[in-house]
Amino acid sequence: VTTPELPSYLPAIQIIVKEPEQMEAGMTLCGFSYSKDGLMNSRPFIFDSEGAIRWLLDIEALSTFFYPVKRLQNGHWIFGSLNGLYEYDMLGREVNRWTLDGYSQHHEIVEMANGNLLVAVSDESLDTANDQIIEIGRANGTIVKKWDLREAMDNQRFSILWNSRDWLHVNSIWYDESDQSLVISARHQGIFKVSYDNELQWILAPQKDWGRAGADGSGLLTADFLLTAIDGNGAPYPENIQQGQDRAEDFDWPWGQHAVMVMPNGHVLAFDNGFKRNFQTGEQNLHSRGVEYELDEANRTVRQVWEYGKNRGQAFYSRNISDADYLPQTGNRLISSGNIHYQGAASCKMVELSPSGAVV
Repeated sequence: VTTPELPSYLPAIQIIVKEPEQMEAGMTLCGFSYSKDGLMNSRPFIFDSEGAIRWLLDIEALSTFFYPVKRLQNGHWIFGSLNGLYEYDMLGREVNRWTLDGYSQHHEIVEMANGNLLVAVSDESLDTANDQIIEIGRANGTIVKKWDLREAMDNQRFSILWNSRDWLHVNSIWYDESDQSLVISARHQGIFKVSYDNELQWILAPQKDWGRAGADGSGLLTADFLLTAIDGNGAPYPENIQQGQDRAEDFDWPWGQHAVMVMPNGHVLAFDNGFKRNFQTGEQNLHSRGVEYELDEANRTVRQVWEYGKNRGQAFYSRNISDADYLPQTGNRLISSGNIHYQGAASCKMVELSPSGAVV
């Protein structure tokens, strides 16, 4: 098959380390956006272990910024943009689309086992944004369930970022089929879990400044659901670490994180961007990392068991986007720092690590 030359806007991919015997088999899907005529355009692509781009989704007709790009169980792709969701096949043909009347999509789409779609949205009738989740019946596009996260969390907590409209900023959802719960990453608050009925289960975040939940602030005390950080011996860290004002050598909270997932062992994996780490606003100690936490939900404790990236400092720091994935065949982790601006150059770095922590 002869194809045209690749567009010049695509990035140059350099493979620095490659250990084929230890790598996860397959290729890598990369969400990619670039600026054209002053607007963001998205062109997701797939590349192989040699760094060669093998597939590109070029939908010029949309001429817009869309994300995330996810693989459906039927092999098609799904992504969202503003008030719509789109399903495309591998040949770039539109298969389906859903219009989100009264809502705007952002950041996350999750396919459930029953085929329904969980979508992170903003309700355009509210004065807040990025704090709602809806479940869409895929067959007819109707909304069958809605989570108003103002009712589960404290929408007056601005310790990370003062933004009364975008106070939460949901950027990823992990749906647990075993109990129908949602583990949610909210960039401006932390990681938390709610039941299918929107009841708060726990909060993995610095313990500073938590008040009452509820759209009007009359709900439950969210501080009662905070996890306590413990070390390898089961001892709680000092109060300055619990509050997030400092960090231990072997523990830190997630800050402005993305891409939360629950691993097969029950641990929580995420990309910790390090945005406003320890409530700092300057350029000191900037770093991002992949991080894995072990949770004891019954006793409401959390222990950090693995991390990668801290020692790379600003060379691996991305204040936004990014990803962390558990790879099922090998147990490797793929840590992707998606928007690095270091020494004047913009780049993305993707690192696959074995369970022992070796770069492969």
